[in-house]
Amino acid sequence: MFFGPLAEETSSTALVVHPFWVLVSIVNFLVLLVLLRRFMWGPIIATLDSRAAKIREGLQMAEDAKAERLRMQAEVERLLGEARHEAATISERMTQAAEAAAAEVRVQARAEADRIREKGKADAQQLHDQALAQLRGEVASMVVLAASRLLGREINAEQHRSLIEQSLSEAGTELKKN
Repeated sequence: MFFGPLAEETSSTALVVHPFWVLVSIVNFLVLLVLLRRFMWGPIIATLDSRAAKIREGLQMAEDAKAERLRMQAEVERLLGEARHEAATISERMTQAAEAAAAEVRVQARAEADRIREKGKADAQQLHDQALAQLRGEVASMVVLAASRLLGREINAEQHRSLIEQSLSEAGTELKKN
């Protein structure tokens, strides 16, 4: 009723299934399946198996490499720790040796400074003594000179003072010459 005209159109173009063609299709499928199984299935399975074996081998090698890398990393960390510890120990020893050497140098420098100071004091004292001895000699010469001049003639206090000053100035020029 409602589908009346449509039903007529579809029945004329409807799909018809013939049992012969179904049987031919099944036979074709089975022949193709046997041929594929006989000639293609074995090599395909062998290729897939070999590929799977290679993949498993590659994964195993990757895990082995990862384990080796982790082991090597741990070994490197251990060696670095040992090297750091050894470097710290060497640094500490070198610091102590440098401090000891610096202390020894300071002691030697102080001893040398004390020796130089004492030598300087001794040299200064010797020069002072020499200067005093020379001054005494010069003063004695001046006194003798002054006395001879005084004895040679009479001099008043003013002449006596000028004579002493003249003798001292002559002694000073003689000292400057030496």
